[in-house]
Amino acid sequence: MKMTRRVVALGALGMVGVLALAGCGRADDAPTGSDAPSAQALDDGPATGEITIWAMGEEGENLGDFSESFTEANPDAKITVTTIPWADVMTKYQTAVAAGTVPDAIMIGSSLLPSMVAAGGLAPVPDGVVDESTLNPTAAESTQVDGASYAVPWYVETRVLYYRSDLAEKAGLSAPTSWEELTAFAKGFTDAGAAHGIQLPMGDAEDSTQVILPFYAQAGGEVLNSAGDAYAWDHDALVAALEYYASFFTDGLAPLSGYGDSQTAAFTDGSNPAFISGPWMVSVLADMKDADWVAKNVATVPVPAGAANNDSYLGGGHLGVFADAKNADGAWKFIKWLSQADTQKAWFDLTSDLPAVTSVLDAEPYTSDARISVLNDQLENTVAPPSVPSWDEMSAFIETEAEKVANGSSADEAASAIEAKAESLGTGW
Repeated sequence: MKMTRRVVALGALGMVGVLALAGCGRADDAPTGSDAPSAQALDDGPATGEITIWAMGEEGENLGDFSESFTEANPDAKITVTTIPWADVMTKYQTAVAAGTVPDAIMIGSSLLPSMVAAGGLAPVPDGVVDESTLNPTAAESTQVDGASYAVPWYVETRVLYYRSDLAEKAGLSAPTSWEELTAFAKGFTDAGAAHGIQLPMGDAEDSTQVILPFYAQAGGEVLNSAGDAYAWDHDALVAALEYYASFFTDGLAPLSGYGDSQTAAFTDGSNPAFISGPWMVSVLADMKDADWVAKNVATVPVPAGAANNDSYLGGGHLGVFADAKNADGAWKFIKWLSQADTQKAWFDLTSDLPAVTSVLDAEPYTSDARISVLNDQLENTVAPPSVPSWDEMSAFIETEAEKVANGSSADEAASAIEAKAESLGTGW
């Protein structure tokens, strides 16, 4: 999902309803292994009838008009898009499933999929909708639950390092490629007069795990065991990630207020000239200043590497179909169309949503665009939140513990608390 702040207030609203359904273990309706329902293969005929879909944010606002090309090719089909707020997604989902009043299809924030599967109501993806080999592998993996896929990746988003290239040049700073260099880079900005050298998210209002989880992966840690059925935190890697994250705050290199409402203003006025964020920030900055200013003064590079890799956060949006959909055939055919490379290219040109089909950005005009090339390079090194229902409650706890470390508490004690929470919480299945 393409924003830094925690969308849907997941920890407070979404997971409460899901956990009420699921109890301490797996929800009764959630499929397991061989119990997962089989999916019928999709035929080659045209789509017909009304296809209703719920979508959120800018995607929901744009999808209706965008779908005209689909209905031109499928004249007996009609697309009806209902835009709903991110904050209402899980409540509306649960209510619709319980009442049997579901639309045909739904846009799914990638971090919400496990909770939706646990609550029941989604159909498995039929054969013939999409060739998984064409998709970003991390995104494709995030749609899998116990061997069955319950959604198709629609778009992906990852984070890169944005910095004021003009100010870096004046300060004699080169783009960082390692943890140590990023610390020195931020300090170089403060030595040159910036109030802070980098902005990082702080607290659950901004979902700080979107940088902490990559730091943990960069230190060599895995969140789940090889079977994917239990948390398996690496204590040393977790301590390293928490200490590294907290060091920017304890050393005065990042503001304890986090991004806050002044994130872009502090960046454009030079008082805080670096942050980690997604592709949408180019247009945000251009709206504040102008495109020429961004081209001359803003650079993007992949996130610096830890001891193991330079993984960045992978989020995005999926598309799924309800098990009780009235027009499941039409819905899957619409999703198949949205997954075609040409359609994904047109969608990216309209919305800047990075295509889940990896080949799109490997061709012109994108290969000549330095900013898109950086994103494409970063997409090869990503880590996604684990596909388990309890992750949001787990991540909220991590945020709380990380904030304590950023205010001077022990990273070792915080890591132990996170491990104990994971043990008591379980995956939620």
